[in-house]
Amino acid sequence: MSGSVADRTIIGSGVGGSGPDGARRVLRVVGELNFGGTETRTAELLPLLAAGGIEVHLVTLADQVGPGPLSGAITRYGGSVTAVPLDARFPARFHRLLRRLRPDAVHVDCANFSGVPLALAGLAGVPVRVGHFRGDDDQRRGLPRRVSRWICGRLLRGCATDILGVSPGSLGVGYRSDWHTDPRCQVVLNGLDVERLRRPSPLDLRAAIGARPGDLVCVSVGRASAEKRRWLLPPILAALRTRGVSAHAVLVGPGDAADDARVAAAASAADVAERVHLLGARDDVGGLLRQADVVIHPSCLEGLPGGVLEPVALGIGTVAADLPGVRFISGHLPGVSVVDIDAPPSQWAAAAQAAAAYTAATDTATAVARFADSVFAIDTAAATHLAIYRRRPARRHPASPGGRLRPPADSKW
Repeated sequence: MSGSVADRTIIGSGVGGSGPDGARRVLRVVGELNFGGTETRTAELLPLLAAGGIEVHLVTLADQVGPGPLSGAITRYGGSVTAVPLDARFPARFHRLLRRLRPDAVHVDCANFSGVPLALAGLAGVPVRVGHFRGDDDQRRGLPRRVSRWICGRLLRGCATDILGVSPGSLGVGYRSDWHTDPRCQVVLNGLDVERLRRPSPLDLRAAIGARPGDLVCVSVGRASAEKRRWLLPPILAALRTRGVSAHAVLVGPGDAADDARVAAAASAADVAERVHLLGARDDVGGLLRQADVVIHPSCLEGLPGGVLEPVALGIGTVAADLPGVRFISGHLPGVSVVDIDAPPSQWAAAAQAAAAYTAATDTATAVARFADSVFAIDTAAATHLAIYRRRPARRHPASPGGRLRPPADSKW
């Protein structure tokens, strides 16, 4: 489901649940809609939230509704998706949307900038205001960005009723190092729907890429962006070849012309062009992961990376850069090989061999059962969200005869 006109609202079909003490309406704000981990994890939560009487409406700060799984899931469970571009008119448009929806909670996934929509939500009388940190970005910025971040951070501290992080590192880096002293803060791990990962793929991966018996199939899942460092895969293949290992790299995720070109150039330079395969965005990631010998996740910027959590849930050995979220996963589940963020390809290759040995020795059913009993189970994340959203009494909501949001006459906010 997508839109091409700024401020277009997509209205859902009215499917949803009803809680024991009245439904709650939640307005969720994200920067943009894509195929990233935030969007995927939120989409997976929706059925459980709907069953608990939560009606979720979505705002994207981009100028149009983008791709990815979330917009379709929102409308399927009775919500709406609205693009409210981040420009000079944003405060007035967002305030107008708040007055029309009268949400019980506003939940913003925009790091420190969350302070701006949360301040507007406070002015509109929204009782539950949630800021959510999902990354561990500690890169230095120029003075204007630092000033903006400081101002937004002050708004967040003054206006949020709840401050969440997907890992301790995301709160420590994104919010503040002494987040433990703020009673509003808590770590809410990304719940993962393992059943989605167990669905089969129609693609025979080894046959599709021309892998011979004995070839190592290395899969990497993530969108094409600079921080994902997909261009490291070809040098790692070359380092595996030096170690006497014949290998292929399969890159899964939405592409980007410039990033794809960088991967192709790196593959050509390493003389492995015929062994690097770009599959693009797929909805059968779990089925592809189960055909991998090893997963390589070279990203240098994450919160709680789904590109690591998903294969580990299936018992696939995974190599990832040394980031707080990666360390957090490895402290709770086996199968993660952590390498220094600036490690040379030879170290990645050695770790990939060890991770492949873990895959060969691990039973998928055992790994899935272990994951279901872990802190990353999706039911745990859903219960925490429901508790936050239901903390205050429900407000009166404008509704259609079917109990859902009445669309505005001009489809504009």
